[in-house]
Amino acid sequence: MQAIILAAGKSNRFYPFNGVHKSMVYLLGQPILAHTIDGLKSAGIKDIIIVVQDNRTVENYFGNGKKRGVNINYVWQKEPTGMGDALLLAKNKIAGKFILLGGNHVNSHILVTELLAGRKNADAVLLVNQRANTWDYGVVNLEDGQVAGVVEKPKKGQEPSKFCLASIYLLPLNFLPVLDQTKTHQYSFEEALNHFAKTTKVAAVKTKEEIATLKYPWDLLTVKNILIKQMQDPRGKNVKIAKSAEIIGPVFIGNNVKIMEGARIKGPCYIGDNVTVGNNALLRGGVDIEENATVGSYMEVKNSLIMQGATTHGGFIGDSIIGQNCKIGTQFSTANVRIDRKTVKVVVKGETVDSMGKFLGVMMGDGVKVGLKSSTMPGVIIGSNAVIGPATTVLQNVPENSHYYTKFQEVVIKK
Repeated sequence: MQAIILAAGKSNRFYPFNGVHKSMVYLLGQPILAHTIDGLKSAGIKDIIIVVQDNRTVENYFGNGKKRGVNINYVWQKEPTGMGDALLLAKNKIAGKFILLGGNHVNSHILVTELLAGRKNADAVLLVNQRANTWDYGVVNLEDGQVAGVVEKPKKGQEPSKFCLASIYLLPLNFLPVLDQTKTHQYSFEEALNHFAKTTKVAAVKTKEEIATLKYPWDLLTVKNILIKQMQDPRGKNVKIAKSAEIIGPVFIGNNVKIMEGARIKGPCYIGDNVTVGNNALLRGGVDIEENATVGSYMEVKNSLIMQGATTHGGFIGDSIIGQNCKIGTQFSTANVRIDRKTVKVVVKGETVDSMGKFLGVMMGDGVKVGLKSSTMPGVIIGSNAVIGPATTVLQNVPENSHYYTKFQEVVIKK
């Protein structure tokens, strides 16, 4: 059986981490897409087609897949015109029943197993789950356990059920002509699926597994936590851990890691190759420190992702994402909770979006430089290569390649 992975699109709402396709952001030492492919292999699916943009980033990383024990073919989608168009571009390479999924399904080994278990006496199988904000997704209309239709983003209060599409499907070849006859638009796939369900036996498998979505930058924290739950905790080579350092629970430690005196790491945590954890630093709540990063002395990091090559000094980083090669001065602090304890709102492409979470710090793009004694308010986005001045509180989103600082006035009075 084949798997079709959709890994194209511009990912505009994923700013400031949309310099590459969102499935190529590194978590736990490799791209998100690599975790998905490894999961497919574990589920016995080794024939893979990936629909990508034509910039060759994905192809250059994975090649033909032989090094990972799979066979990969590529299809290029030049313009992001929806998943229906992306699937049709691959139709000439599809040989029979196939699994369709996104590159973000890092627990694909579990999801595919559940999907295949529901294929008895059904022509197609959809994986569905319950979500709080049902109206933001494709929602299935269920009749006696079968899918009678699909409604994309129904009006709030008019959802046909509480079960949403989990964006992983088992489909037959005869679905493709239905899709081909559907007018191309952003939701043509869901429209075709709705028509197909009215004439064909389509089963729904209800999953309780967490479904990783990668729509907004803060979704990286959810995907990270799914991966950390299934993480192993070996120790690499040439690891130096001070006698007074404390490691509690499952902690993955890569090669050439240095953990200094008084540091405390409360798992689950991932520490990549060549990472330094400074004196009396505290890591807790599911932290991912990617390779060549430095966590400075007296820095507390909670439920955060610190990408490759970033360096920090003392302070607090909570529920945040720090981009590659950022330089953060001492006494930096992220506010990660609103003072009224309501859910954190984020401005994305000029619109205010509810993150649906009460804990969210800063989302900092690559190459940002932050002066000492600076801080950020909950849900702030800082664009790549921005400079934040010393003793500055970042109250709003900061554009890339810009300076954001608080003006000071020096006063000198002679005695």
